[in-house]
Formats: sequence, structure tokens, C-alpha cells
Amino acid sequence: MSRKSVELTHATFGNEYAMNQSPCLRTSTLLGLTAWLTCLSADVHAQNLRGGEIHIPAVVSVEERFSQYDFWILDVYCKPIRMIPVELTNAQTGEKKLEYVWYIVYRAFHQRASEPIDDTSPRNEFDPPVSPPLFIPEATLVVTDNDRHAIFHDQVIPEALAAINKREKANYKTAVDVVGPLVDESEAKASDRKGVWGVMMWRGIDPDADKYTVFLAGFSNGIRKLNGPGGVTIIQTKTIMQKYLRRGDRFEQAEPEIIPDPSKPESEWIYR
Repeated sequence: MSRKSVELTHATFGNEYAMNQSPCLRTSTLLGLTAWLTCLSADVHAQNLRGGEIHIPAVVSVEERFSQYDFWILDVYCKPIRMIPVELTNAQTGEKKLEYVWYIVYRAFHQRASEPIDDTSPRNEFDPPVSPPLFIPEATLVVTDNDRHAIFHDQVIPEALAAINKREKANYKTAVDVVGPLVDESEAKASDRKGVWGVMMWRGIDPDADKYTVFLAGFSNGIRKLNGPGGVTIIQTKTIMQKYLRRGDRFEQAEPEIIPDPSKPESEWIYR
């Protein structure tokens, strides 16, 4: 989170919230908010990037922290979408066929942040969680061309996993193998920082499409309730969104053709 973003968040929410408090409480609240947001800003780039990675900081608004007492979010490092040709076995015929598997590898950490604590501050009350928080990642790739629309969910592809780990020189786990209790909080600069290393994989992606949007869910438990049509409650979850372009065709597929969408090149936290 940039210092400009910190100042904007403080101004738009912190001041509005604090103005409804007594002078002493107002001062205490604003000082707490400033310390918390500044801490996030200072630590956000502490983890070293590895070759080709981008950093998706654990951005938390003051509103989120106050409205959801058990809120958590992971600090994510990932490589933009990559493509690898793999000989995949047909489960029914046993025959092998060359396919292009699209994938994203990531590392995620539960970064500790300084939270403004004020026992007199209003908070929403929720029932206590029935079990420890779990990390359950999900990835969806959506074709968003004007004339083409398709949705692809991440898959477990063992043959592709082996090829990807060999290429990346790492031991990334599938979206199923990484499921488990949320990793413990740690300082961004800690030498023994614990995290999860995973990979999202897709096959059968339309090679004639040009525009793709990727949604990475499960990296935060943030939720938002909206009033939908007819009084129906709509639940949205905090999700990472990435947009890509691919200028190519089905005959000469190449990884360098996949680039971040110039109109929105940065990864973004959204609710959907």
C-alpha cells in the first residue's frame, strides 16, 4: 500500500469515524489508525521477490478490520500466467496428447499487522468460529472477449505439476494439496517465515481468445453482504483479480504472447 493510499484511507474513513467520538477517544483512534496503516505500508515490500514474481500486498481497509473481527488476508507473491506444453494421458484411452497447460505459481504468507485496538470502539458482533480458519484456494479463468465467453476452473493435473515443478525448480502444491489450517502470522522480515507454495492449473483454454480475467479466491476471508433484487442477500468474498491479453492464434501458441492487460496491468483486490 503506497503512502498516498494510506493517507487517503485515513482521510476517508478514519476521520469520519473519529469525528463521532469524544476528543480524547478521537485522538487515540486516529493515532491508532495511523500507526496500523503505516506499519502495513512499511512492511509491504519486505519479502524479496523471486525471478518474475509480482507482489500482491495484503491490503486491509480500516472498515474491514472494524466490521469483521476475525478478518484475515494473505500477502501474495505470484508469477503472471505461464504456459507449458505437456504430454497428458487420456484417462479413458490411455493415449497421450500434447496440450498447453496454463498455470500460475504463488507463495502466500500470513503477515502480522499492527491493529488499532480500542475496547470502546463499535464492532459488529459475530458468533465465534466453529473451527480454526482454513486456507482453501480457488482459481477461475474467464474468457472475456466480446464474442467469446467461457469459464475455466483450476484443475489438478499430476503430469503437468511434475513438469511445472521441474521448470520452476520448486515444489509447488496443487490447490487440493495446500488445503489446510491457515498458516501462523509472522513478521514480514522474519527469517523463518512460514508460507504456502501452490500452483493453479488450467487446460483446454480457448487459443483463439484474446482477453482473459483470472480470479484468485481463498486468500482472504473477507466477506461483504449486499441487498440484491427482491430483498435477497448477496454474499461477496474478497478476491484477487488479474486481467490478461494474448495476441496470437491456435497455430503458434507461445507464452510471451500472454501479457497483463495494459488498461489494468496491476493485480487488484475486489469483492465478487
